[in-house]
Amino acid sequence: MAAVRGKKRESSVSKMREEEEEEEDGEENILYDLLINTEWPPEFEVQPRGNQKHYASFIITRVIMGPALFLHHFWSSGATLSLPIEFVRLVSKQMNWHLELASNGKLLAVVQDQTIEIRSAKDEFGSVIGKCQVPKDPNPQWRCVAWSHDCTLLAYGESTGTVRVFDLVGSELFLIQPVTSFPGDLTYAIAGLIFLEYKASAQWSAELLVINYRGELKSYLVSVGTNQSYQESHVFNFNKHYINGITGVIYHPAHRVLIIGGYEMDDDGAGMSKASSCGLSIWRVLSGAPYYKQVTSYEDDVGIVK
Repeated sequence: MAAVRGKKRESSVSKMREEEEEEEDGEENILYDLLINTEWPPEFEVQPRGNQKHYASFIITRVIMGPALFLHHFWSSGATLSLPIEFVRLVSKQMNWHLELASNGKLLAVVQDQTIEIRSAKDEFGSVIGKCQVPKDPNPQWRCVAWSHDCTLLAYGESTGTVRVFDLVGSELFLIQPVTSFPGDLTYAIAGLIFLEYKASAQWSAELLVINYRGELKSYLVSVGTNQSYQESHVFNFNKHYINGITGVIYHPAHRVLIIGGYEMDDDGAGMSKASSCGLSIWRVLSGAPYYKQVTSYEDDVGIVK
């Protein structure tokens, strides 16, 4: 009996200690139910069966013309620009797919290998209201997608610098191809796609900013409906401030500014603000030329004077 009582006391003491430890930790085990609303099977690329002789001639042509195209690109582009290898590795390790939620929270764009699904929040994004067909990208991690401010247009940027604009049902409205591009040159990939409200003229629905990793910005005015078209508005270069290109750009609609990230602009950081020395800069969006003006701090202004 004494042995039994001793065991009971030990068990009660250990139980009290466990309860005290739980109270001290203040942590509770909470179980969550994870519901799978949608599953995407892998997409298989169908290779068309063509003439074997034609395929062989195509390979020979690529082997012969490849070096010639590279030399043409090297000499015609002037000063060559290459992204830092660390940044290229970082982006290339990201997911191939992209998810972009519209500003109203009611639409979701799911960028897959060769398809972009537009899903509605009515049934927790379970239903697809539109499908956009896109070509297979050799560098899918370098793609990007953006919604317009009124959530009626979807812009999709490829690693080659090509931009496609779709409506909500998945119809391709515009195809904007870069003037200069070279296969495998990721500096022409799109670092930022930004839709701006355009109120200067009722002819245009929105303004689309296309910024590549070289720091080259192009503005396009787009119109949908009966007068469906687009035209180039202006061009701006950030490469004077970022000689190694940029690494990212975001837009702050409340203050109408572009926040651009790149590599350090100054090795020792003398005469520059902390943000500038870290490669960050802010640009105010203007309604007319020069269209963008850098927002500087007191340290930046003093450094410029010196």
